Amino acid sequence: MKIALQQPYGKWVVFILVAFFFVSCKKNTPDPEPEPEPIVRTTDQKIRDSIYYYYKLYSIWEEKSIPKYELPSEFTDKYNSASSVLNALKGMTPAYANYAQYGGVYDRFSFIDGLNGYNINATAKLKMDRNDGYGLYISMGTVDSKVARPVIYFVEGGSPADKAGLKRSDMVTAINGETDFTVAINCDASGCKPVDPNALTNMRNRVANALEGGGLQLALLRQDGTTYNVSLSYGSYTIDPIYHEEVYEYPSKNVGYFALSSFEEIERNNYNQQRVDASFKTFEDKHIEDLIVDLRYNTGGYVDAAVYIANKIAGTKVSDKKLMVTYICNAYMERTQKGTNGMFRDTYFSQTSTLNLRKVYFLVSEKTASAAEMLINVLKPYMNVQIIATGTHTYGKPVGFFEQIIEDRVSFWPASFQLKNADDFADYWDGLVADKPNVNDYIFLPTGDTQETMLETALEDAVPGSTKKTSARVRASQHARMSLGGAVNALPERGLLKN
Repeated sequence: MKIALQQPYGKWVVFILVAFFFVSCKKNTPDPEPEPEPIVRTTDQKIRDSIYYYYKLYSIWEEKSIPKYELPSEFTDKYNSASSVLNALKGMTPAYANYAQYGGVYDRFSFIDGLNGYNINATAKLKMDRNDGYGLYISMGTVDSKVARPVIYFVEGGSPADKAGLKRSDMVTAINGETDFTVAINCDASGCKPVDPNALTNMRNRVANALEGGGLQLALLRQDGTTYNVSLSYGSYTIDPIYHEEVYEYPSKNVGYFALSSFEEIERNNYNQQRVDASFKTFEDKHIEDLIVDLRYNTGGYVDAAVYIANKIAGTKVSDKKLMVTYICNAYMERTQKGTNGMFRDTYFSQTSTLNLRKVYFLVSEKTASAAEMLINVLKPYMNVQIIATGTHTYGKPVGFFEQIIEDRVSFWPASFQLKNADDFADYWDGLVADKPNVNDYIFLPTGDTQETMLETALEDAVPGSTKKTSARVRASQHARMSLGGAVNALPERGLLKN
């Protein structure tokens, strides 16, 4: 007979038990049969087994979709890699036609990190509040409707690029001594397109490759006509997620602006908590009536950080102890994590600021995801919220994860919970719909400039007549963002992580 013994991290050892019958009439005890060896699983097999085990244990789709096997190997031995096991499991989740490009099923989110020889014990595992690179994000734009060149559209706080003084709207004229970084374009009312698409692709590849190198020398042209040369070193850095904050003062009211690139850990009065507290103290002292929250480059982060900021924004507008968010998870997680002290207990608002906002504006893009969407969703039942978007909706990620380490080699993130607001709304699989869609992300002005198109749109609604729309529109017609090609490099996608 076979007995399966479950051990930590999904390791299974199968032993064969053999019954022995001895003839009692013999005087000498016979030599014993050798003890059977356990069936040996290689490390790769154990990883595949564990992918099945933890997906079955944690996935929000587990009950409806994933068949149960006495031994994971009955399933996993059909596949030759951990990735193929996970893809097969994701493919069993319910069908969703709108995700056709992701396999036509709901689970486009679960992922594995750390394959290809990565050893978690041997390599210091970075916290989620860190990133690698220059913190420099580049798109394509034109100043004359004839040629396009690389333009910085975002600089991450705390990064080498941030510390070197680089800014959104800086145009790149040379990289590592090379100056040929322009592409001929044709522009009309529908936008700008390259004369030679291959030339655009080749140039984007050259820029992307340069951004992966260990050192970077840039020559930049700024919007005031000055030039700027800088050398950067590639490295790991701690993210400063608040990359701009300001109060715009008008005769009729004050309006706050809060730009957040990600939801990093806020705990035990750490730097992030101090920064958030200081920002909202300024908003309180200035008695702002409206708040603009810029999440257009925010791809997610920690649930608890989103909860902390939601409480700050809600202020006195939402009664203390009102329901903020509930969790949808599978039966096992309901049983083990839904209690009073469970990871997935209901979350309630806690009044932590004195703000009494008339309206909250969220600036978003189709990259705005996860914790950023959660923040918007939990405030909508209680506050006057307006979503201003570069397209028609946000990314669409109402699910989150926590990490499972496997065999000290693999970091596994199965989608384990879904978030529901006080109105029982959780199904924003296609993103949150914009109230004001198709607003240009005007990359030729620095962050916080009141004539930057998305910020201007919010300010014009909050304080009609406050912005000089004509001059901005003239510049927008001259300085178009490329309609083809998109960003050279995009911010890394960050899951909705449960602390």
